[in-house]
Amino acid sequence: MKTIYFLFKTLLILFTFPFILSAQETVEMSSDVFLFDRFINGKILLTDKSYIETQFNYDCEKQELYYKDGNEYQMMYNTSNIDTLWIGNRKFVPAHEGVRFFECIPAGDRILLVDWKIKLYYKGKRGAMGVVSQAGGQASFDMFLMQNKGLSNPDNSVYKKDYQNTYRIYLDGQQVSFSNLKSFLKLYPDTHRKAIRQLVKEQSIHFDDPWQVAKLIVLCQTM
Repeated sequence: MKTIYFLFKTLLILFTFPFILSAQETVEMSSDVFLFDRFINGKILLTDKSYIETQFNYDCEKQELYYKDGNEYQMMYNTSNIDTLWIGNRKFVPAHEGVRFFECIPAGDRILLVDWKIKLYYKGKRGAMGVVSQAGGQASFDMFLMQNKGLSNPDNSVYKKDYQNTYRIYLDGQQVSFSNLKSFLKLYPDTHRKAIRQLVKEQSIHFDDPWQVAKLIVLCQTM
């Protein structure tokens, strides 16, 4: 019986996560693009109500989900049978557009769906003591990479992160999307836009921070 159970579990993993990266390829997974600074315990709820528990991380540049099994990394390329994903205490749902996932963040009586996206811009090479050499003799420090929290940067390159998140939410029974203040203002009547701009200024809302965006949505519900 134990042998049959082991074979069944092995087949399930192979068919659910068929794209396997060998241990030698793990060095290509840069820490700069992952949502978490390490792989986090989590679980997937499948549409048949069964669970798969392992460690996960999300690549925000390629918008791909990975899970860790020993020294191997696997990519989730088929999300059709996934209902919900939890990474730690954070909830995600499949976008059903490619292999992307949306993070679900409460925003009052609504749920803000976050389509995480990062674009990297090259800054230079990290040398001794974390100093980053750049054109023109300028230098900066990459403290994140100095901490070395388990994800690698194979050639010591340092990049600037540019968050290009897209957000989705239901307003008046219809799902709408936005990515910045300009597109957010279009979701509201002209009579509200001046007050929203004032809220953004007073509350120092930054649209690359989903929790600040959720806060703004809650404040706008009182209008």
